[in-house]
Amino acid sequence: MISTFFDDLINSVINCFNKYFDFETRSSRKEFWYWQLFRILMFLSINYIESLGLNGLLFISNFIFIIPEIAVSIRRLHDINKSGWWILLTFTIIGIIPLVYFYCIRGDDNNNAYGKPN
Repeated sequence: MISTFFDDLINSVINCFNKYFDFETRSSRKEFWYWQLFRILMFLSINYIESLGLNGLLFISNFIFIIPEIAVSIRRLHDINKSGWWILLTFTIIGIIPLVYFYCIRGDDNNNAYGKPN
């Protein structure tokens, strides 16, 4: 079970990096949430390293991860047949609530306007 968890985590992260500039297709809940877990673990690790005196890593990591973060979020919205423009709700305080809901609900089992399910 642990092996499967780590395999899924690694595969999801690799898939997100392989789709670095893919804003057109779909991402499953599993892929999206494993990516979020990876980002949290990276953030905690980098914060720890920066607390030891090596500054600038957080800026660099945010620069590296911002595009795949946006891409996987848009692909997740596509999985529930929503436009990627919904991601603009991130810029409002209250808009995060519907986005979290969208990220949690099950995607379409069939083809939708954004392609086949993963």
